[in-house]
Amino acid sequence: MGLFNRRKKPVPVQERRLSYQVANLQGRGTRERQEDSFAFANALDVTEILRKGLLAVVADGMGGLKDGREVSQACVTQVLSAFSDLDPEGDLAEQLRTWVDQANGALYDRFQGEGGTTLVTCLFLREQLWWLSVGDSYLYLLRDGGLCRLNRDHNHLERLRLEAVREGRLDPETGLDDPDGPRLTSFLGMEEVELVDRSLHPLPLMGGDTLLLCSDGVGGVLRESALRTCLEASTAAEACARLERDILAQARRNQDNYTALVIKCGY
Repeated sequence: MGLFNRRKKPVPVQERRLSYQVANLQGRGTRERQEDSFAFANALDVTEILRKGLLAVVADGMGGLKDGREVSQACVTQVLSAFSDLDPEGDLAEQLRTWVDQANGALYDRFQGEGGTTLVTCLFLREQLWWLSVGDSYLYLLRDGGLCRLNRDHNHLERLRLEAVREGRLDPETGLDDPDGPRLTSFLGMEEVELVDRSLHPLPLMGGDTLLLCSDGVGGVLRESALRTCLEASTAAEACARLERDILAQARRNQDNYTALVIKCGY
């Protein structure tokens, strides 16, 4: 009887960890050169993701300035270098903000203000998202069937719209006929970066979330309804395949370089 009365040791419950499935696509479009650059860090290293997080970054070199590809590559290299020095226990929002100043200073010194690039980067750490952007690249979150853009453009059109709102004018057509609308008002490579869009507090991630980082050759080409349909694919690789299919189907005569990173979160 004693054998049957012996208490069993409780079996420890394994804590579920959010995992990340990543994929990317990149194309030249109708441009002569590819001026977008991108990178993941720790995408295939679960141990490092737990310790320091997963990093994703997209930089879109400005074709109207000098050496767009070289500038965007240098930007990505700077961000990866800064990430290698990340203190996971420190103020993450402030560390990401410092990355911008460091990268911008290095780019300005190297290219003397004659080259520029956009930047959008995400840090996935402890099942939370930290992000930062400069310029007009895009960051989207798909959650529970709803697609939300997390950042905003830094261009002349957006400035006109903000001025209109401050003056009490809510016309959605404001600035659309201004040929100067797409001109960037903030980018890396300037003497001083005026505008930085970023998360001040972490966004808790959920199983089923999908993140999209992309250049304006994707976000400025496909409607949000099309983006949502693409991102609803069951895998990150299939989402990227759908995005490229939809871009190519438009057969634009002036299709810009296009780059997209897709990260799917799951348990």
